[in-house]
Amino acid sequence: MKFLKFKKSFYLLPFLLISSSCSLIFDDGIDDYLKEKESESLKIASDRDIRPIIDFYPLPKNSQDSVEKLYEVPLPQQVFSSGTTNEVRLHRLGDIRWIYVETLPSSVWPIMKDFWNANRFGMMEEDPNTGVIQSKPLVIGDLQTKLIMKIEHGIRQASSEVFISHVFQSENEEWIRLTGEDNLEEKVLLSALDFLSKSSSTGGTSLVALNLNIGQKAVLKQNEDLSSFIELNLEFPRAWAAVDRALKEALITVVDLDRNEGVFYVDFSRAEEKGFVRGLFTKDVSSKGTFKIEIKKVEDNKCIVIVGGDSEDSRVFERDLLSEINQSLS
Repeated sequence: MKFLKFKKSFYLLPFLLISSSCSLIFDDGIDDYLKEKESESLKIASDRDIRPIIDFYPLPKNSQDSVEKLYEVPLPQQVFSSGTTNEVRLHRLGDIRWIYVETLPSSVWPIMKDFWNANRFGMMEEDPNTGVIQSKPLVIGDLQTKLIMKIEHGIRQASSEVFISHVFQSENEEWIRLTGEDNLEEKVLLSALDFLSKSSSTGGTSLVALNLNIGQKAVLKQNEDLSSFIELNLEFPRAWAAVDRALKEALITVVDLDRNEGVFYVDFSRAEEKGFVRGLFTKDVSSKGTFKIEIKKVEDNKCIVIVGGDSEDSRVFERDLLSEINQSLS
């Protein structure tokens, strides 16, 4: 056995020697440049004519006399993506005006920054987490004023709202909304609307403004007693208008309403769910009742929507009615 092992090792020895010496036998010349030595610089005899260097592509000299007028370079076209129709429109509700954009706030943020810079308002403060941009001080008469733009998530999913405020500093150093002819809110808002309307829809978003996509204004929540309600991060006038529009879009019949009390009375019907066996032996049954939808102001910019039925049996459908309203809102 020892002799056989020795014999096998003896036959393998030549192959090992050949493989280890391949680099010596077959030199590929990869390292040849390391062996080269630096040669002397080329010397040209002084009595020889040297061919002059000719510039075959000469550049014309810049002459001040050739410039007759200054040209203003246009801004590049803005781009953003809203996913569907890229709808942009102006909304009005009383004294409140805002721009509705059918895209996420993180896509609107870089566009509105470009708009702000293009109009040379200057930026005293910008915060992509809150969506706020403040201009540098604007002096109007004896007043120290500034423009404030705020970008928020809209009521509907994947939508944005842009607000413009023009404020001045009072004697108490408080910033108060400017009124009258000197107010620039509508002028700036219309200019921003035009800027957004001319934007194309090829995509683009801001990573630093992704937090703006989280704050939805309509959220369906539940209390500890399992009762449901809708939280609207809106002031009362907008909350009332939003619920009114949602009821119309959901085709829910409003039999009475009282805006001062923040109450809608609606008729709501829903088909009862049945199992397969029960459905074979019973007819389709629907439950219908009159419900009271109440909008309550919790804070200046927050309201809640609650539903109450006219009987104990109708309470099981209250959440379904709230879900219908919330779906129409969003």
